[in-house]
Amino acid sequence: MSVDDEFERLVAGLGEAPAHPAGLAVVLTPVASAAALAGLCAMSGLACKVLPTQRGAVAAISLAPVDDPFAALTNAVPAEAEELAGALSRLTHLEVVLVVARLNPGDDGPTGQLTAHRYAAGERAGEISPGLVLSSADALVEDLLLGTVRLEEVTGVEDTASIPRWKAARMFTRGLRKRKQ
Repeated sequence: MSVDDEFERLVAGLGEAPAHPAGLAVVLTPVASAAALAGLCAMSGLACKVLPTQRGAVAAISLAPVDDPFAALTNAVPAEAEELAGALSRLTHLEVVLVVARLNPGDDGPTGQLTAHRYAAGERAGEISPGLVLSSADALVEDLLLGTVRLEEVTGVEDTASIPRWKAARMFTRGLRKRKQ
């Protein structure tokens, strides 16, 4: 390939803005029972995946790739992630933490961006260090965010969009009862 051909190939690629990677949003909750959280989400119409961890139930959603190159520069929280975290903090009457990961796999490990925000009473209460959050979170959460484990591979994951309302109510009450014993 000549120098001119290589230059033409590089210039042709300049107009194509690559989409930022798809990502994952994880909401860490102090709710002990994944069944109770899944039931609550299903009854409230929140579509997410709920998984149990040793440190509390976690709600997660996959994020679509972003075409806006400035969204990554502004640490903008995706609307669907903001909605989920706000709703969970309102429904549980507890503070939750939203962690958003937009990472690309690389030869030397993943590259990209992790952000973390606290939510209380349905509102964003402030940004916190994602490193601090991950250091106190279950190892499974870190594996999910870094992409070493996919949501589909985790045992015990409940897809709240597929839970009928009657089953959601049963899961919620059983999950609360199980923790009291």
